[in-house]
Amino acid sequence: MRYDLSTVADRLGEAIALAERELQLEQAVYGLDARDELALQELLASHLAQHYEVAREVHYPSSAGAKRTHRMRCDLVLSAKGCPLKLDFAPATLFDNKQECPPSEALWLEVKAAYQFREGGIRHGGYGAQWRSAVVEDLRKMEAEPLIREAALVLVVFNESADILEKDLDLFETVLAQKEVLAGFRQVRSIPVLERIGHRLCTVALWPTIQR
Repeated sequence: MRYDLSTVADRLGEAIALAERELQLEQAVYGLDARDELALQELLASHLAQHYEVAREVHYPSSAGAKRTHRMRCDLVLSAKGCPLKLDFAPATLFDNKQECPPSEALWLEVKAAYQFREGGIRHGGYGAQWRSAVVEDLRKMEAEPLIREAALVLVVFNESADILEKDLDLFETVLAQKEVLAGFRQVRSIPVLERIGHRLCTVALWPTIQR
């Protein structure tokens, strides 16, 4: 394994903790839970860029040759500092970085967000579905890629308590088993957040895929 997922989880938790601290210092009206999935991805990518090369919205290797608009994409791809990911749609030139990272040596991350409440403190009707549909499909997508050796799902969860979080994580892993999706042991980092719409906890949970 080229990447220590415990360290990656620590970096992701740091990103959330720092952003929450800044919002509290600003006495911001809106919290992190007001940000959509794309904004949270940008937040995490910005912090990770201090420690890794980070590529956004990268096409999956197995779809090379297809129209770029038809290719599936991965949210974040990490590689060692000074060794950016080699993009398969860019033609080779004499001036290419000789230290480019091939897909098989990068860490591929799909990032999803789930919210127990929505604005106004109303329970989010799609909270459970957020854990069971697109997330499972992302894991399947990554584990089936022959040119990817290291990949993980990152789930950013906003909810009201650690007890609910633990039940939800256990339930999610039960769903993975039922759907025969292979995933390794999870890494979890939880950060208390100022309650604005019902959320008191923001958690980053990371599951490594087990490549077939």
